[in-house]
Amino acid sequence: MSNNYTDTKITEYSDFVSIVEDLGFMPLSNNCIDFINLSDLTRPEQWHTDLPSDPWQWRINIERDHKAAYAKLFGKKPGFISLEWYPKFLAARRKGRSFLELYSDGLLSNHAKQIYSLFEEHESLATHEIRSLGGFTKELDSKYESAMSELQMWMFLTVNGTKRKMNSKGEAYGWSSTVYSTVEAWAGNELIEESIGIKPEDAIEEIIARIKDITPRAGAKKIRSFIGF
Repeated sequence: MSNNYTDTKITEYSDFVSIVEDLGFMPLSNNCIDFINLSDLTRPEQWHTDLPSDPWQWRINIERDHKAAYAKLFGKKPGFISLEWYPKFLAARRKGRSFLELYSDGLLSNHAKQIYSLFEEHESLATHEIRSLGGFTKELDSKYESAMSELQMWMFLTVNGTKRKMNSKGEAYGWSSTVYSTVEAWAGNELIEESIGIKPEDAIEEIIARIKDITPRAGAKKIRSFIGF
């Protein structure tokens, strides 16, 4: 594995995918352990241009192409995990526990349960649909954001595309909003089953070892905050 990306600047989506697969996982932007991230790999003028070189588009493309997952995965901030490493993170985060087990143990909030229950009847939901169906008014913005972070960090929900609002005539309007689905729906049976066969302690050890390989000066406390376990 190559981890010397300090001076690398990329403009091609394919290069981004290769780096994520090489590293195994990567945050979207600056983080508490100075782990290499997409922001560092690109130039500011590339962002939000809607051009093929726009990293803001890449974040959706990579999960759409099923090359890596994208969600709030590191320190409650967005990032990517390759298919090779995804089962390891699933094993490390959930430790074989179901949503209801974690909720019963007080590790997931009532608002997280309220949102997650929406996916029992819907395969995927956009941000505006979750807010509407879940009754999240502007006054509940902080509760919504916190619950969504929980569900992504515990790896129960993940980003799965974008979607625009529809008017009464069935016409799309406005900006696209992020779409979410359950991890099971995005990952598929193979990755889920692979995660079940991994011992959580082995997964945690391997993830921490990879982080130390890439950012050897990162302290143990910050690493734990970064990976969420």
